[in-house]
Amino acid sequence: MAMKNLLSLVLLCAAVSVIAACSDHAATSEAAHASASLAVAASAASKPVPPPAAFTVGSLAENDGDGELQGCTTGLTVTGAAPESGDTFRESSTDTEGVGFIRIDGALVRVTLLHSDSREHGVTSVFEDAAHTLRVIESVESGETNENTDSTSLSGTLTITYKGVTQTLRVEGGVAC
Repeated sequence: MAMKNLLSLVLLCAAVSVIAACSDHAATSEAAHASASLAVAASAASKPVPPPAAFTVGSLAENDGDGELQGCTTGLTVTGAAPESGDTFRESSTDTEGVGFIRIDGALVRVTLLHSDSREHGVTSVFEDAAHTLRVIESVESGETNENTDSTSLSGTLTITYKGVTQTLRVEGGVAC
């Protein structure tokens, strides 16, 4: 009888060991799945979101906008651009109306004045295209005035937003009447 009890005890211990091993395997498997899921989630979270597609601001040709620019005309070029490069932005406006031109991704785009705010030595003007996909904010300060040529130098920034992407360019140029 002792042998029978001993054999039952060994079988019972083996069954308990198998159950414990299976239970540990399940816990280990669940932990492995959880850590793998966390690793995948962390990997997905750490991937940078690609930036929106950028756009290129080009130079205007000498006659771009000539037919519509009337009166005093402002021409602005990116600060430090080569002397032979054309204007980056060209406009003629008053406090209440105006039109401007800029090249975006090679295409000439016409913008109209939405509003203008004058300061003691400068002005901020907001222009937008007809499709409302392009906004140009011209913020310039007045510099030297040349009485002989009826012109004033300008410097400041153009903040250009195209299809939700914004670039700010340092510009210089002037207004001539």
